[in-house]
Amino acid sequence: MKNPFEKSKTPNNAEKPKKPEKSQAELRAVLEQKLKSLKPTLQEGIKEYEQALKDDVFEDADGEQEDTGVFRKDALQEKIVALFDRAEKMKARLDSKERLPQAQEKIQVNYSYTNPKTNKVEHQETITLDVEAKLTDFLSFYQKTNINLPLDFEDTVRDIWDRNQTEIEQAIEQNGFDDLLVIPGDIPLADLADKMKMENGYYTSSNFDEGGGFTGAVSQNIDKPRLILVHKTQNLKDRPELKQTLNTKGQDVKLDQALTPEDYLVFQGKYFEETGKHLDEDGWTWLATKSGARLVNSSWNPDIRKLLVAADALTFRNGNLGVRPSRCFF
Repeated sequence: MKNPFEKSKTPNNAEKPKKPEKSQAELRAVLEQKLKSLKPTLQEGIKEYEQALKDDVFEDADGEQEDTGVFRKDALQEKIVALFDRAEKMKARLDSKERLPQAQEKIQVNYSYTNPKTNKVEHQETITLDVEAKLTDFLSFYQKTNINLPLDFEDTVRDIWDRNQTEIEQAIEQNGFDDLLVIPGDIPLADLADKMKMENGYYTSSNFDEGGGFTGAVSQNIDKPRLILVHKTQNLKDRPELKQTLNTKGQDVKLDQALTPEDYLVFQGKYFEETGKHLDEDGWTWLATKSGARLVNSSWNPDIRKLLVAADALTFRNGNLGVRPSRCFF
């Protein structure tokens, strides 16, 4: 039999509770906080632009097509201008004393992908996310999988969405995230693995087992409910933003921007429910969790119909092993 660890090349109907409205004072406080949250991003953008000027990044390098440097300059300027424009609109609303509407349940963000090698836009789309639709969908999913949720779970999810809406829009605009995971907190990984089991279950490597398996894996920030932005893409190679992460060493994985096994198991289960397919049937994904001194990674094996869970040294790299970038909000 083929080694399963070979890095292959190849709602319920219940009525939705009415969302409690925030007072104008609360809404203004949230908007003011969103305005403040833009400042670090603006400062980083300006710093990046100034450094690019010093390093002649906006000049055409040897072998590049004419005006490639100009494309780089225009792209960075547009990013900074868009941030300034957003900040000015927020400040104008605060200064006008106008009545503020309740937080939006649905957001639409324009996203464009620029090829880092050619600096040309290769893809543009409008991404829409509806938190109420997602919440209803995940409540049904958790009911089917016998996940017990706290009584205040729905209110907590809505609060996370309201407080982080500006940052969520920014993350989508910059990275093209097109799906949202709604994850409960404080569920032991072993219990979650049991309830998220699909088809023939799991095939774990000896390295993962030596680190304690599902009971020994150590993840951060899994004790609280969270919203996670992801790319709804079956295999890393299927989307350029994810394909460029292939061959990444474990030590180079940004753990605060990668999925934990807890997040990944829910994503796997939800993806299978919606598509009848599994994530990573062709390729592997690093996960933001240690098993002993090694980093966990996972893949679906279509031959034995099991989810493979392994752990490799931080210096390990493979052309079929990469990362699913994500952004988590609490």
